[in-house]
Amino acid sequence: MAFAKVREKFLFFKLDIVNRDGVNVTSASRNAPRCALSGKTPVRLDIESLRIFVAVIEEGSIAAAAARTHLVASAVSKRVSDLEDGTGTALLYRHSRGVQPTAAGEALYHHARRLGEYLQQISDEMSDYSAGLIGHARVYVNFTAMVQYLPDVLQSFLRENPRVQIELFEKSSDEVVRAIASGVADLGICSADDAALGDLQRQPYGMDRLVVIVPAQHRLAQQQAASFADFLDDDIVTMPYGSSISKLCRAAAEHAGKRLKVRIEVTSFEGVRNMVKAGLGVGLLPYDSVKSYIGSEPFHVIALHDAWALRPLVIVSRNFALLPVPARMLVDHINRFRAEGPA
Repeated sequence: MAFAKVREKFLFFKLDIVNRDGVNVTSASRNAPRCALSGKTPVRLDIESLRIFVAVIEEGSIAAAAARTHLVASAVSKRVSDLEDGTGTALLYRHSRGVQPTAAGEALYHHARRLGEYLQQISDEMSDYSAGLIGHARVYVNFTAMVQYLPDVLQSFLRENPRVQIELFEKSSDEVVRAIASGVADLGICSADDAALGDLQRQPYGMDRLVVIVPAQHRLAQQQAASFADFLDDDIVTMPYGSSISKLCRAAAEHAGKRLKVRIEVTSFEGVRNMVKAGLGVGLLPYDSVKSYIGSEPFHVIALHDAWALRPLVIVSRNFALLPVPARMLVDHINRFRAEGPA
């Protein structure tokens, strides 16, 4: 867990609360009675209490969290009680078998985990600089960008800039968009429409082609191409509801006046491939996620005539002009590499 790694470096950190008039009200909030705060009242938090609270939720009991954090149970309980006093709401349901988060506790837990990850990112980056690096960029990309476009680009970039560190993470396009919007990543490359991208800035990059994969004995297995409507009578293996691929499948079914027959939802391209191999349905995936398996796995790949199956890849950022220097250098290199080809 990120909090454990950064504990020693960030125990000094606390949040001072300043009201709209510029007055520090931290001390005033310290003794606020539990459940007495309105939605607009500042909340006093500290990193160590949040770290302990994360442990309580993940371990499911005060005693287990105490063992994990090397504290006595009474100290852990006091930290949680202080958080409840500070937030003005109950954060845990306490019962004989342990604890469970309330709705407020669940929300605080997710924010605290993200904060821990962000603090770990700060710590790691500062360590990199102390080791002699001159820059750092965190990049989230989808599968197509990872396997088709970036290997040669990154090799060229790092050869020219050996003291810049690039952290590269393969994620779904939806996860890329969320990471950029939340500030977890500096840059992203994904396939997403304007509605999904919202206010994020974007630059064109490449293309992502979707195909249907079918079991070896499927009635259309020998066809080279088809329309997605040809598969709407089949059981569908798809990515989770709300993902970009799931949305495309459902929109295509609605356009054809049919209901999408979702049999199984899985969380990875590998899961889709495995379910299709088992004969449990047909799936829609990026071509680059299946091309290396063609001929060696018991499924067939069928191209789609549908225009929406060819999706543009875009580079996304909250604001390209405000990117850290290493990230701007990478964007410039990507654009130059795309225009000129390998050096």
